[in-house]
Amino acid sequence: MSLTTAQILDLAPDASSRKAGQDQAKPQKWAGLGRAGTVIWGEIKGSGASPYRTVADLAGPASKCTCPSRKFPCKHGLGLMLVDAASPLAEGEPPDWAAAWMKGRESRAAAAETRAKEPAKPVDERAQAKRRQAREDRVAAALDELDLWLRDLMRRGLAAARSEPYAFWDRMAGRLVDGQAPGLARRVRALPGLIAAAPQPGAPRPEAALGLGLGRLALLLRAARRLDALSPEQAAGVRAALGYPVTAEEMAARPDHADTWAVLAHAVEEEDRLTARSVWLVGRANGALAQVIDYGTAGSPLPPAPAGQDFSGSLAFQPGDPPLRAVFREGRAGPAAGAALPGAGSVAAARDAFADALSRAPWLERWPVRLGSVRLGRLAAAGTAAFAAGDASGSLALRAEPRLPSLLAVAAGRPVDLFGLYDGYGLQPLALVTEGRLYAMPAQGTQPVLLQVA
Repeated sequence: MSLTTAQILDLAPDASSRKAGQDQAKPQKWAGLGRAGTVIWGEIKGSGASPYRTVADLAGPASKCTCPSRKFPCKHGLGLMLVDAASPLAEGEPPDWAAAWMKGRESRAAAAETRAKEPAKPVDERAQAKRRQAREDRVAAALDELDLWLRDLMRRGLAAARSEPYAFWDRMAGRLVDGQAPGLARRVRALPGLIAAAPQPGAPRPEAALGLGLGRLALLLRAARRLDALSPEQAAGVRAALGYPVTAEEMAARPDHADTWAVLAHAVEEEDRLTARSVWLVGRANGALAQVIDYGTAGSPLPPAPAGQDFSGSLAFQPGDPPLRAVFREGRAGPAAGAALPGAGSVAAARDAFADALSRAPWLERWPVRLGSVRLGRLAAAGTAAFAAGDASGSLALRAEPRLPSLLAVAAGRPVDLFGLYDGYGLQPLALVTEGRLYAMPAQGTQPVLLQVA
């Protein structure tokens, strides 16, 4: 198998690595190129006396290089994969260093499988219960403090809240972090950004955004105090929104959802000091949407399965209502069966899907929606700067962003299928399907282009 150029570039940890990788994608720079199945290798001259040895498994995708770079994949790994994407490398016998890497990967996979089959170590249930109760007490105290803070804020009014410095919000967020409620802390830290944002098409006015943010906080706070009255899945969703982690034991008990999952798009967001890297998938048979999130530092790789490929295997959904967050189980990425957006429907159906999700978790900030056979154009009633995706059942405003002109150019007035995140005001597009091709928003970098990934 080979990856497309767009899929390889989407693996780059940052924009500079993407550019540097393209600079290395010249066959004349490489020596000893070859492949064995999905594994490719080659040597390239670097700054040292000896050439760098680079090897990559396109099925992972995974790579290793002897260069000193701390980025993954490094520019040489990207360059090697780009060389293969331009013209598949010839099959051959791997050199010793490439064969050793392949054997090491096989050994680690076998060891992981063996560990998974080993009986679990005995758990000190008393100590575990003590730790659990200590956290519950800290979270309860944090909820009490947040409740008092919100009441005081509303007593003074939103006009007074808009004049508060960033330190005012950051202090409350810090107390929530100390109270082990990081999900609430993230929402509080986002509030001053809502106030400072300029009015944009497809987004609420700053004062409305602040009111919504505070309202969602209050709803989540009330739900957290009524966990015993909720269903197990609803309660799990509330706890996840507060910031409780899902334990390995809980995930082990979750059922597998086997399907051929179309990988629609990647997205990268900064959350506190971590980078949240998402993979958005949809089941070709069951039509279910899934978001797989991996947390790492800046420059760490995206989770496996490049946009435009299919992941054939199983996902396990984390507890929550409605279900969305998932983890990869057994399976592997491979060429896509076709560029399609399973489950795409009308604008009215997308609004209904968002309303249903909101009725089950009213503190949701946005929800993935799929639109089928919509046209992109200017909103006549909303001024010259606003664009929308619409059909006979209605329209959704598109969020203003640098890649919007590229999105409109690729659509070219034709009916398209569109995937994105909707917040009740505007749609943030992540992927578009037109004329049998899938285009995705680049996960990283600010270049105003779309990537054709399938």
